[in-house]
Amino acid sequence: MPSLDPPPYNFPRVLIGHEGWRFLGDGNNFSLSQMVGLIRASGSVSHQWSNVLRSRTARYGSRTKTFIMPEKTCLYQRYLPDDLQVIPDRFATFLAHVGWAHYVFADHVTQQDAGDLYHPSDSHTTAYGGYEASAEIVRAMGLDANAFQPTWSMRSVDSFDLFEPDEVRPALSERVLANAPPLDVTTNGLSNRGCVTRIVNPNGANHRLLVFGDSFANLYLCYGIALHVREVMFVHSVSFDYEMIERYRPDYIVGEIAERFLIEAPAEGASLAWIVQSKLVDDMLSPAEAAQFVASYEPFKDLYGPAMIPVLTELRRRFGAAVTGS
Repeated sequence: MPSLDPPPYNFPRVLIGHEGWRFLGDGNNFSLSQMVGLIRASGSVSHQWSNVLRSRTARYGSRTKTFIMPEKTCLYQRYLPDDLQVIPDRFATFLAHVGWAHYVFADHVTQQDAGDLYHPSDSHTTAYGGYEASAEIVRAMGLDANAFQPTWSMRSVDSFDLFEPDEVRPALSERVLANAPPLDVTTNGLSNRGCVTRIVNPNGANHRLLVFGDSFANLYLCYGIALHVREVMFVHSVSFDYEMIERYRPDYIVGEIAERFLIEAPAEGASLAWIVQSKLVDDMLSPAEAAQFVASYEPFKDLYGPAMIPVLTELRRRFGAAVTGS
């Protein structure tokens, strides 16, 4: 397998297909080049991922599964330009075939009948697609996904991550839950990596799930899972934090990753404290994020563990009045 070291872009950031459908091009982990076979993960990256996924099962047994969210490109191939074709032998399909990961919506990819699971204008699922993915995850974990029965209403679409800010956006609508129960949501305020969100459903089945994942999980999957269980703790990280798992002691551990991110090897075992510290070093935290992180520290401190204390101290030193309110 050729290495990603790094190659030139083959496609623009956004590819416009038939009937106005938009797809990620190569501005995000070479998504489209991966799906059509122009770029593949290097042999060393593939080997590392295989080791990580097998070691998760060896460490936690049936309590854990890793789920791969398919690229929109794979689900809606009929909307791609006529000269592009998704290859079937992708790394994600290999991992699913050998049983090291669960490929969400696999039947829809095969049958090309995804309907409104993903947005025409966004790289992520619709609210309905997120619910369907979360129900598939709940069932795959061996839990009951039938206790909650959704009813749907319609709303205007506001998800347009495949449009530029100054572009005119079409009027679209999507299905949303009309009977979602009240959920207690607490977040640490960070964007993307390092974000932690706790979702509590007092009426859910008595299970606690710890979810490590990316923006797919953060947007809809964790909320969908929380419709069925008592508590979901989400950590925006594709790698498992082993010490956090020991502190939190969840009933189940879920890994989620978008298919395009398999091109990079995970830093398995990396702590949340290390992630937040690295964002500090790289100046990737805004004053507003820092303030929310500090304000929400108490509810999460047992989850974070002692390694986060010096990070908290550095946040207060660097951002001063922005986080102290003085």
